[in-house]
Amino acid sequence: MDHYCSTKFTDLQVHVQGRLLYNCCKAYPERVNLDWLEANPGRLFHTDTMLEDRRLMLDNKSCVSCHYGCYKYEEQGLPSARQKYINDEKISDPQAPLSDLSISLSTDCNLTCMYCSPEWSSSWQRDIVKNGEYLLDGVPVRQKDNWSTLWGKMKQRSRGTESRFFELLLREIKLSAGLQRVSILGGEPLLNNQLDQVLDQVHDKEIYIVTGLGVSHERLRQVLQKTKGKDVIFKISAESTGELFALIRHGVTWNDFQDRVSMVEQNGHNIKFISTISNLSLFGFNKFHDTYSGKHPILQNNLTDTAWMMPHVLDNRSKDEFIDSTQAKHNLPEFKAIISMIDKTPDDKHRANTGDYLKQFSSRRSINLDFLPAHFLKWCGLKT
Repeated sequence: MDHYCSTKFTDLQVHVQGRLLYNCCKAYPERVNLDWLEANPGRLFHTDTMLEDRRLMLDNKSCVSCHYGCYKYEEQGLPSARQKYINDEKISDPQAPLSDLSISLSTDCNLTCMYCSPEWSSSWQRDIVKNGEYLLDGVPVRQKDNWSTLWGKMKQRSRGTESRFFELLLREIKLSAGLQRVSILGGEPLLNNQLDQVLDQVHDKEIYIVTGLGVSHERLRQVLQKTKGKDVIFKISAESTGELFALIRHGVTWNDFQDRVSMVEQNGHNIKFISTISNLSLFGFNKFHDTYSGKHPILQNNLTDTAWMMPHVLDNRSKDEFIDSTQAKHNLPEFKAIISMIDKTPDDKHRANTGDYLKQFSSRRSINLDFLPAHFLKWCGLKT
């Protein structure tokens, strides 16, 4: 089936602060009508839009919400998130129960990860408000009445976790008989004072906290005291080391990050790493893999929705050096996937956008990029 995706029948991501529903992590969001939801208990995962999308998929037709995050990349011969689920068991019931729920409590976040956006990070919102949009070829600029202003207005209203929507969401969780897993996202969820309330509500499910550890040691210590003894798995976002880590995950140093990982380990929690594979992360992923793969699973998240940071947007020498330096790991699925992804020639627009984005991002934060390979910086126009 050319358009089917099993996650459309099992997953829901909820952005509490924005009152948005993403029927899978890559789908275009739907704004929830609170009056409708209050009058239709148990329907959060079965809105009219979601049901129609699933029916279209079962008829092997495309749905608009999935063009946003998957179909448009496949049309260009690029990988998409949907392709990871091609061989999953097919679900034929549009009314299938929700099994995986992800909750973004708010956009509060101390980090400006390079592939993130104002939609998910308050630090990104402040950057855009203060410095303006990033100007890249072929990338539409958000208008003043779009994301940055929208989130600014929401911050002035009641906090998402105190809102009517949050209370309705807690009700929906109680009514979701098939719900198996709940992931708590951000922003940075460890900054949210109502994290305890969510954990208490979903104590009988598999619980994941998805974090960049972008909090102080003391804040993390306080959270760990409250989660000690609870069956909570920490999914920690990282994919590189040293100066490269500090660039990609701007707002936290590599040394502080390692200390905080150790704190989570010592508190008795299981850890899984989520590594977002981009062109930049390939300069450090092998070393990161060496550092942590012997202790914790590393889950691979392939970047697809920031075109100029996709893994194949690299000079040939960088690609060859990655392949040569990882020879001993070519039999591992994650490295097989990366080598397959980089085997594509980037177009000149994406190459130029990589350089322009790096230049603007580093200039706003006074970051010296000389630690990156000179041949790569020359390839994307940052060195002569």
